[in-house]
Amino acid sequence: MELKRIDHLAIVCADVAVSRAWYCEVLGMEWIYKGAWDGNPVFLRKGETCLAIFEAGTGATIQPREGIRLDHFAFLAESMTDFKQACSELKAKDIPFEFQDHEISHSIYFKDPDGHVVEITTYDLHPEK
Repeated sequence: MELKRIDHLAIVCADVAVSRAWYCEVLGMEWIYKGAWDGNPVFLRKGETCLAIFEAGTGATIQPREGIRLDHFAFLAESMTDFKQACSELKAKDIPFEFQDHEISHSIYFKDPDGHVVEITTYDLHPEK
């Protein structure tokens, strides 16, 4: 089996419009396929990463079993400069986050309006000076 990358993550939210606005404003995602599917789900893109955001109770294709869930999803900041910029932007928007040092990477974790955990991570721990 030959696979290139994850195409998209599908998340379920309370209000598609609120979540769409949050991901566009906070992470700078772009709304693509506007007008498709009567607005549910909405597809958002940042680089090669896409999210499909479904409104609860309206037809996500697979319903999760109790106790089985997606823990979090991560966006890559390619450089420490980009990582620090993300931290600064979240602070400026009063979005609390938690920093973790994973030895091979540094990450910050924060929540979207529905409580999904979003991570921004970088492996650029020792940038050239």
